[in-house]
Amino acid sequence: MQQLTLSLPIYWTDVKKRVPSKTYLVGMNWYNNSNYHLKNKVKRDYHELVSNLTLQFPKLDKFKVEYTLFYKNPISDGANIIAVIEKFFLDGLVSANIITNDNVAYHKGSTWSVGEQSKLDPRVEIT
Repeated sequence: MQQLTLSLPIYWTDVKKRVPSKTYLVGMNWYNNSNYHLKNKVKRDYHELVSNLTLQFPKLDKFKVEYTLFYKNPISDGANIIAVIEKFFLDGLVSANIITNDNVAYHKGSTWSVGEQSKLDPRVEIT
């Protein structure tokens, strides 16, 4: 089985013209407390990012995913971050036609682990 790897940021910045930009840690706490418009904006940005990063990827049938979290803050709740990143990532793969669907007929499992602290480049590496 071919192994494909990419990296997604775990912080997203909402750039505004008239007020200061605001940066969010993309996790369940943010997701539960954000309004629909902001969540949709972030989702679109992640879908576009996934689409751009997977241009050369072949179409996958059945697949498993491994996530490695490189955190900025040592008190980060990894499971909360991975849950939202996984949702946006898998939906982005569907939108990019890399996978047919992200249901259990195709997505055969996910695992995640904690990498190390990365204050300059907090991210999730996906394999």
